[in-house]
Amino acid sequence: MKRSRITIDVSPELRKRIKKAATENEVSISEYLGRILEEVVPQDASEIEEQGHPVTREAIERLRQVRERILQDRQGKPFEDSNELIWQMREERSRELGQL
Repeated sequence: MKRSRITIDVSPELRKRIKKAATENEVSISEYLGRILEEVVPQDASEIEEQGHPVTREAIERLRQVRERILQDRQGKPFEDSNELIWQMREERSRELGQL
């Protein structure tokens, strides 16, 4: 399945919580969030109304406010690629084990 990248900014505290939850579930942050989004986001827009979750202007405004807070907390910097971090950690661990 072809995948595309989405970049979001979250507070450092939220990132820690997400990372901890992903680790506890033994998956990458990307996979952890992907699973959540697959459960929450409907397959098509018509399902939103069927589920009784209409998107209101108020909800959109709250999302904008959250986005702005996140941008301020992160100072406009995106998160590092979790796959790359995991790869680096595995490489480092392999080197450490090789030195034993």
